[in-house]
Amino acid sequence: MTSDDGNILASFVGALGGATSTDELTVVLTDTLGAMGFRHACYHVVRLNGDGRRLPYVLHNYGSAWAEHYFKEGFLEVDPIIQSAPVRQLPFFWRDATDSETLSKHQSRMFKEAADAGLENGYSVPIPGMHGDYVTLSVVPDDERRGNVLIEENANLLHLIAIYFDRQARSPLINARLTSRRQKSFLSPREQEILRWTAVGKTSGEISEIIGISVKSVESHLENAKRKLGTYSKTHAVVVALTRGLLPM
Repeated sequence: MTSDDGNILASFVGALGGATSTDELTVVLTDTLGAMGFRHACYHVVRLNGDGRRLPYVLHNYGSAWAEHYFKEGFLEVDPIIQSAPVRQLPFFWRDATDSETLSKHQSRMFKEAADAGLENGYSVPIPGMHGDYVTLSVVPDDERRGNVLIEENANLLHLIAIYFDRQARSPLINARLTSRRQKSFLSPREQEILRWTAVGKTSGEISEIIGISVKSVESHLENAKRKLGTYSKTHAVVVALTRGLLPM
């Protein structure tokens, strides 16, 4: 590691120590990586408590439009990058986990639409946890033509950044933001139920028939959930509820 890398890491660790919320942690991460030439970054906890559930606990700067689309289309359940993390010990290029001959149609569509959103040619650092959870820190370079070189030049520093960030972020992300009793009781059971059906693509009319209440009541519960979550659409409400761990799937 060069002296410049050491300075970047020292500055990063110092800024992490001063962060007091997950939003501030996200800013420290994305600003540091942005200055290194990586326009997008995502820290993603994808399993907890050894129960096998895929829970999208995420800090990222991918943008709300892609996050909404990703969850709405069910990409979390088929994402090869996420599926690769538990079986990999070392960081990897996305291309190494995306063999076109083995991808399903759903996975191929995910990568095409991710590329259209400017998310391609990425690199992920897997980090195993102690309680059945695992993490990926993923980055996408600014310059696609020089992206591979940029990643290779910064591979060691990226690995260290991922480790330090995980140590600082995992506890507040999981404990403070996602699993407190207060947060879990934030949405009513009916609001959670309706958001779960919304998450799998059901319309208000379909949800009405499934759970046996009127369409008007379904819409009322959705509006209450949107208001509580501070969101502007039902899809946005699903994404926020999932991200905060308020919506068991």
